Amino acid sequence: MHRSKLISALGTLTNRELKRFETYINSPFFNSNQKVIDLFNHIKKYHPSYNGDKISAEVVFSKLFPGEKIDEQKLRYVMSDLTALLESFLGYLEYDKNEIYKKHLLLNAYDIRNLDKFFHSELDAARADQKSALSRDVNFFFNQHLIEENAYLHSLATRPRAISSSLQEAVDNLDYYYLSNRLRYSCAILSRETLLQEKYNNYFLDQIMEFLSRHNLDHVPSISIYRQISFTYLDFENPEHFKKLTILLEKHSKQFPPDEVKDMYTHALNYCLRKLNGGMEEFLPELMGLYKLLISKEIIFENGWLGPIDIKNIVTAALRAGDTEWTEKFLDGYKDRIDPEFRESAYVYNMANLLYHKKEFGKAVRMMQSAEINDIYYHLGAKELLLKTYFDLNESEPFFSLVDAFTNYLKRNKLISDANRVSHLNFVKYIKKLMQLRLGSKINPDEIKTEMQDLKNMVNLPWLLEKLEEIGK
Repeated sequence: MHRSKLISALGTLTNRELKRFETYINSPFFNSNQKVIDLFNHIKKYHPSYNGDKISAEVVFSKLFPGEKIDEQKLRYVMSDLTALLESFLGYLEYDKNEIYKKHLLLNAYDIRNLDKFFHSELDAARADQKSALSRDVNFFFNQHLIEENAYLHSLATRPRAISSSLQEAVDNLDYYYLSNRLRYSCAILSRETLLQEKYNNYFLDQIMEFLSRHNLDHVPSISIYRQISFTYLDFENPEHFKKLTILLEKHSKQFPPDEVKDMYTHALNYCLRKLNGGMEEFLPELMGLYKLLISKEIIFENGWLGPIDIKNIVTAALRAGDTEWTEKFLDGYKDRIDPEFRESAYVYNMANLLYHKKEFGKAVRMMQSAEINDIYYHLGAKELLLKTYFDLNESEPFFSLVDAFTNYLKRNKLISDANRVSHLNFVKYIKKLMQLRLGSKINPDEIKTEMQDLKNMVNLPWLLEKLEEIGK
């Protein structure tokens, strides 16, 4: 029973949801099988972990069918009935969250039953709810379409020859919903194609962008924002698209749910990072400005926590900007806001990175050695940091040993994306060349510099160029 769908799904219920489910299955309207109630009453005592022998098939069967020889099929029937009720309950919980969709279904019911008076009263209430809604995300337009569709179909049945403004409203909002959602998916595709070198069919994007160039829909924030995000990928060289995007986000971000706002800002962050990776350091203040905004408004937090990737990116950017004082305050001030699952390794790695930038190399190495880092993203960063530390300490033996080990790790680990693998292999290749140059190898520094600048996919390029310049001096 421990691995069954029933036990897995029950374990996700909060205590309040468990009590509501108990009421649900005890209602004769939903359930008339007493064995289902008996099964629930027995296993609910072990919520939420459901561990132990008390919920083994043998024990549970003996509680439900005392004195009978165990019949697993008989038990499965009861479990199946309880599972079906649980699935229905989970669906109800999701349905209960969407007030407008509930009104849409109620309007359908009033329309079918020719209850015109109640239909119009509910329609007015639904429209008022939509008008007062703070959110203008893609779901807003879909909900608006449903309500106006209700109005149009009702008028079609009652006054077929009358002119209905609801028809135009239903069509407009369906278009807004499609364009907003289609652009949002297009932005996700453009991002993944750019950052992860993946390939997708992005049909109709050109036609949509051309349509929007001829029809001004700037009054629809979701369309204008996702259109602007698309420009940052399609016309990457023009920084005006980024500037306009940040203005739109600042103006309209309150009209979207937190997770969508974070996604929107992530596109803006990615634009800055791509510019920086291309050697355009003037985008570093822009990047830090975005990070500080996202921290102060808690947009970057997810369920109240800072994720390990976000905190690493923030610290990396701040240290690249040379702001060690702000970085130290940030790490100390937000340590307890890091996702508990990753808190220790994230704090240790980023603090070690700070110590490295403060040129406290010995402390940085000792701190790195004190923690076990299992996350791949952090593991790659830790290896980079150790390589840079050994390089600055001029400890050639551990340096070259780590170069070989890290190269093998990058080539063999299948969990690393191709883009990440190439960018880190390029870094290892050129930091190795810099060490060989420092030790007297007759490598042409100008050729190395040209090669590195021509590469479009390599981490730590500014650091490598800085070290090459130091060696030249």
